[in-house]
Amino acid sequence: MKVLSLALVASFAIVGNAYAQTAPPAAASAPATSSSSSSSVSHDCKKEAKKLCGRHAGSEMQACIKSNLDLNKFSAACATEFKNAAAAKKPSS
Repeated sequence: MKVLSLALVASFAIVGNAYAQTAPPAAASAPATSSSSSSSVSHDCKKEAKKLCGRHAGSEMQACIKSNLDLNKFSAACATEFKNAAAAKKPSS
């Protein structure tokens, strides 16, 4: 009897684990990728900025990124991404 209940609990655990790891539907992920690809910075560059700037947020983070760009502390790829993102956000008047 104990073996049967143990097998039942184990099967629920496996099914719950498999259900939790299923991929989201393709329709739900399509809008997120199109909105984030317009002028966003890659995840690796965001990690690099967080490493250099610490807990800064908002305008403090922007100022920190700008000062580190001036000091050439970012990798070449991230420096290019940050400059392109800044240029895309500037209004063209």
